[in-house]
Amino acid sequence: MVDLSIGKGRFRNVLAYIVGIALVIILIAPPLYMISISLKTGRDVFSMPPKFIFTPSFENYKEIFASRGFLETVYNTVIISVLSTLLTEMIGAMAAYSIAKFRTGGRPVLYSVLIMRVLPSVVLGLPLFIMFSKMRILDTIEGLTLAYIGFLLPNTVWLMIPFFQGISKSIEEAARIDGCTNFRTFASVSLPLCRSGLIVTTVYNITGAWNHFYYALTLAPTKTRVLSVEASQYVGEYAVQWGTVAAISAVLIIPPAILIFFIQKQLVAGLALGGVKG
Repeated sequence: MVDLSIGKGRFRNVLAYIVGIALVIILIAPPLYMISISLKTGRDVFSMPPKFIFTPSFENYKEIFASRGFLETVYNTVIISVLSTLLTEMIGAMAAYSIAKFRTGGRPVLYSVLIMRVLPSVVLGLPLFIMFSKMRILDTIEGLTLAYIGFLLPNTVWLMIPFFQGISKSIEEAARIDGCTNFRTFASVSLPLCRSGLIVTTVYNITGAWNHFYYALTLAPTKTRVLSVEASQYVGEYAVQWGTVAAISAVLIIPPAILIFFIQKQLVAGLALGGVKG
């Protein structure tokens, strides 16, 4: 007799591969098409149907890098993204550890940290604008970094909690018996054991800060302009410089894509581990 279960298993594997390939194509097609637009000039940008075979040109990239203040915009984006990520990781890890191990604040604190994330950015934009204006940190690196920390912190705390909960109590108790304080136990024992969680949240935070638009537009539109806001400057009332916008967008998406490519194994392992522990 023919074992039908083998045939069904192969069919499911083939179907899974087909679905996976289709999803990959759907996900990578828009950014690849955008990059192709950034390499086009003149009528090729607006050609219908789109031209997929053309002579690449780097004129759009030369234009944006030669434009006044663009390198300063790149600098602002890098500095704000790195600062936001480092501070969010530091604060979020300590908050997650405190909630996971000591039940700090109970459920009210656990769910109140989601306020900045649950509310739409457009709702918080005006209050932050007024508050930052009174604090004299409007349109500064410090102000935008503070806004990004508030935006990124809730997910960081919630993502890190399962990793800290998965650490055996006996390991921490052994550290305390050896004379470690609570903070020393956290920094020297628990935090290194949550390396996968730190990788996951770091990637999430740095890509979130790198690409965020609304807070940057509202709170730092001129002196501390970042790349996401810079791209919007080429969208006019009557015309859009699609080649230039696509070039800036490519500069925005390529660094995070390269980062994720090199740490994809650690990223997948961290997501899987966090999912199991949660």
